[in-house]
Amino acid sequence: MSGSRYSQIEGNNDQKLNNLANKLATFRNINQDINDQAVDQNSVINQISNSFDALSNNIRNSSTRLTRSLQVGNNIWRMVGLALLSFFIVYNILKLF
Repeated sequence: MSGSRYSQIEGNNDQKLNNLANKLATFRNINQDINDQAVDQNSVINQISNSFDALSNNIRNSSTRLTRSLQVGNNIWRMVGLALLSFFIVYNILKLF
């Protein structure tokens, strides 16, 4: 084979190598972007988890306080409940007419 044929093959190989290097660089950039997004989303998930934990604790504390207050003043809560029930009954009866 002649020298020009070798240089042509070498040129094609260099071009293919450059294309492959560009594709590899693109894949590395995509991989880095995916990693950055995963880190950001993990941070958001941790913040949401902490918020839900705080919400759960607040609900648990409120439930405990409500239970204690219901146990202490049974008669008062019965009267309040009865008053609300009677109000809604009267309201619905008047609403029908």
